[in-house]
Amino acid sequence: MQEFRDNVRRLVEFPQHLSRVIGALTDAQLSFKPTNEWSVIENIGHLIDIDELYVGRVDRILAEERPEFPRFEPDPIVVAKGYQQMNGHALLQQFIATRQATIDGLSTIEPDELDRAGVHAVYGEMTLRRLVEQLANHDQKHLVQIHETLAAYAQQA
Repeated sequence: MQEFRDNVRRLVEFPQHLSRVIGALTDAQLSFKPTNEWSVIENIGHLIDIDELYVGRVDRILAEERPEFPRFEPDPIVVAKGYQQMNGHALLQQFIATRQATIDGLSTIEPDELDRAGVHAVYGEMTLRRLVEQLANHDQKHLVQIHETLAAYAQQA
């Protein structure tokens, strides 16, 4: 249970950290797209999508016996939603609200529910415990990508 709590704490802390990293960025920095990578804005939009996806998976695991989850293809969704044309700071606020809803939902999980599972098309069995860990790790992956995008922006400026 402690590992689950630690991962939830990481999820709680991430929006504050992300705000510190991008809070003072210009529109040019937020929208800069390195070759074959997402902009900071697109990363934020994707984080919203992932929280919504994971909340749906958590809900299904709690309501169904071993639900199946298809592969998720993020690139077409990021493009279709038009994140690149959105205001990055407004999108950050939307992410913060979405993450709070995620945390609120996770706070209702009981210890005996942590081993309930669904089956992912790529990753196989996904317990609630593992799902929350994966979401917390996903945040860090995109934080690294954001830092790399900002470094690429600084090199071309």
